[in-house]
Amino acid sequence: MCPAEPAERPDYPTRPIRVIVGFAPGGSADITARAVGQKMSELLGYPVVVDNRSGASGIIGSELVARAAPDGYTLLEATMTTHGIGPNLYQKLPYDPVNSFEPIALMVRIPLVMFAHVSVSGTNLKEVVGLLKASPGKYRYATAGNGSPPHLAAELFKLKTGVDLLHVPYKGTGAAVPELLAGQVHFMIDGPPPFLGHVKAGKLRALAAANAKRLAQLPDVPTFAESGVSGMEAGLWYGMLAPKGTPRGIINRLNAAINKALQQPDVRERFAASSVETVGGTPQEFGSYVASEIKRWGQVARAAGIRLE
Repeated sequence: MCPAEPAERPDYPTRPIRVIVGFAPGGSADITARAVGQKMSELLGYPVVVDNRSGASGIIGSELVARAAPDGYTLLEATMTTHGIGPNLYQKLPYDPVNSFEPIALMVRIPLVMFAHVSVSGTNLKEVVGLLKASPGKYRYATAGNGSPPHLAAELFKLKTGVDLLHVPYKGTGAAVPELLAGQVHFMIDGPPPFLGHVKAGKLRALAAANAKRLAQLPDVPTFAESGVSGMEAGLWYGMLAPKGTPRGIINRLNAAINKALQQPDVRERFAASSVETVGGTPQEFGSYVASEIKRWGQVARAAGIRLE
């Protein structure tokens, strides 16, 4: 019989750990990985290095990790795009989004918020839904691109309310925000950070938060549920995965380091300032969360008829 594997691996790590981020530097995925990775470095005693491998909606980075040695030295930052929406949009992926990986921990969530240009006459969600139902196809919503989290969240909103909105995809949130500010499009459902200053300046209106509770950064903005639209909880999220077959002791050591990193006051304050919620938890909880996200967004994608090549 093989001896039972220790809950922690005292001999791990013995060299730097690489975290693959499937998106470009400077975005929320990159910022999250670097913030948590820096604290993990301090806790583990070896550098945790972020390696950006952007392209194909995170598929390139995910495949790299799926094929990596299961030794704990190559990890993947999983996202709502790579392990929630993506598995439902692409006909064939070069890996299994669940069975090619070992869950380590869910790190953070960024609840989405529905924003409107001030030219839209409704001042609250109920009024806006009434306006949209009275004028089907007249109003436009912008997203960060076809199949992006804001796209699926907006399609979920359409399914929940029965409104008809025209989709205008852009190449990233950064390209869409100026068009919303100019009134070329009327709505966006996205993470709060790029919009908060414009809401305070009176250029945009925050209508509802896709979260179970109101956001600290937008305390006067009701949730969708408070506004009469249930089942609209949606958020960007970032977690850590390892290649399938990574020893349980290594998974446990990494999980403990991530949870401790997320509990550090400076990390929590930094994330809270951008409406980012720290989560943490067990590998099992994260594995269940990924499975539930794939199922949920699959239902939305099929109902909306969204597929990508």
